[in-house]
Amino acid sequence: MSEKVLVDIHSHILPNLDDGAENVEESIMLLKIMQAQGITDVFVTPHFYPTLDNYEDFNSALLKSLKLIKKRTTNSGLPNIYLGCEMFYFVGIGDCDTLTDFTFENSRFLLLELDPTLINEHLFDDIKKLINIQKITPVLAHLERYADCKGYRKLLRFIKKEKILTQINSSSLLYRESYQAVKKLIKKDLVTFMATDTHSVDKRPPHFKTALYIIEKDFGKDVKEKLIENSNSLLKKIQTETTDNA
Repeated sequence: MSEKVLVDIHSHILPNLDDGAENVEESIMLLKIMQAQGITDVFVTPHFYPTLDNYEDFNSALLKSLKLIKKRTTNSGLPNIYLGCEMFYFVGIGDCDTLTDFTFENSRFLLLELDPTLINEHLFDDIKKLINIQKITPVLAHLERYADCKGYRKLLRFIKKEKILTQINSSSLLYRESYQAVKKLIKKDLVTFMATDTHSVDKRPPHFKTALYIIEKDFGKDVKEKLIENSNSLLKKIQTETTDNA
């Protein structure tokens, strides 16, 4: 596994920023755990809440935190770090033309967290606007979390019809209730990526290696390899896109 490229597209390991790592030491510990699980590349995706956060303050804190961690990890052999953001959905996001400030490495891919109370036709229209007007491809974060929300079945039908990219959390494979939600999504072929969404060493550590083992055991090697390749392919697309725009 160590020879493979394993990409984690969703994590909260930047220090002193959101509800993730509390300090640089914990960030390093999380990266070491990821490395031990075979992860070679990781996107740091701190939360951004448009109705609560100020962009200038957020960006300043983000760059400061990123500088701290990169200073400690350069030439360390730890996973490569790429910048992203977990954007919380707001009504009208489809009309927003400044979203590349929050995308993966300023690409056209955006990690989008849904509002559980707003899974409706307005959301679907906004997502279609993101794709067709803003030319932004959303990746819906931890899809399994919305399984008990009103409108979930409609959301799944929308995802299937529009071929929307989705992500599940590796930790969800480890617990009975969330496992059942993930199982249904995998059976319906509605999972594009798996990521750690790790926040802390003690309470929310990475479970990537264990989750990959469970996926191969329960759903087959092809499913596991497809999830790995999808994340690798996303990283390559982002790297190509950002190089072309440089």
